[in-house]
Amino acid sequence: MSKELLGRYKNGNYEVMIWNDGSKLRYNKEDCFLPDFPESIDCKISNKCDIGCPFCHEMSVPNGALANLNHPIFDSLPAWTELALGGGNVFEHPGLEDFLKRMAARNVICNITVHIKHFRQYYGYIRYLVENNLIHGVGVSVNEVVEESDITLFESIPNLVVHCIAGVVLYSTLMTLANHNLKLLLLGYKTFGRGVDYGWNFTHVILDKIHYIADHMYELREWFPIISFDNLAISQLNPRKTIDEKTWNRTYMGNDGQFTMYLDMVKEECALSSTSERKPINDETNIVNLFNKVREFDLQ
Repeated sequence: MSKELLGRYKNGNYEVMIWNDGSKLRYNKEDCFLPDFPESIDCKISNKCDIGCPFCHEMSVPNGALANLNHPIFDSLPAWTELALGGGNVFEHPGLEDFLKRMAARNVICNITVHIKHFRQYYGYIRYLVENNLIHGVGVSVNEVVEESDITLFESIPNLVVHCIAGVVLYSTLMTLANHNLKLLLLGYKTFGRGVDYGWNFTHVILDKIHYIADHMYELREWFPIISFDNLAISQLNPRKTIDEKTWNRTYMGNDGQFTMYLDMVKEECALSSTSERKPINDETNIVNLFNKVREFDLQ
């Protein structure tokens, strides 16, 4: 896939350019970036899931609730906002495709995160959504053994990113994924939801896995062309030690809540991130106002 400019927009005191491969550039002539609205939103739309991962921080269950995708907050999203839809299993939501079409008409960039088991199950549908530009990126949660057949499917989807939880994923799984030109996102282990009890029962195992990945970061950089981290993984793995200061300053995308926010549209709550304190949206229908509310959480 050739790299093409997807969109350009102004946010507060700076401009943003975003490309179809997910890369992004912020620029201005100021000393800092001050956004008016979130560039990207981690948005939970389903708490329904039949897998039952013991470390699921969202505590998703087979009879879980679904979000109201007609909530007016979605109609306030500026063009080129990135909306990362997750759960739970997003495919359990019967209104998903209509919602994606509505967002596409507004030039909102929708991405989805799915468990590898659901990726296999809904592979054909995912291809349809990608080919019709209804989703631009696919995150696949992989924290178990993968087969070569899985990797073949991964390679067929543009902008697919493999998501692995440090402390859960086996290093042997990362070895299997290596050298296939796959993008890797390492997530920190979340002591939230079911992750609390799982973390308590397997503390030493989790810590050993985290330390092992941290100690082999140089090796991972040889295996994957792009490795990204959420802020929790940055604190647990300290990847900064493996790169120079200039590269860090160029690639670090900001603290939680600085350019991003979390929405649990199942419970209609908002937060700095999925593991931060959540507060009700109440009657708020404008994303600018809600973003300002979320950023105030960090000051309280």
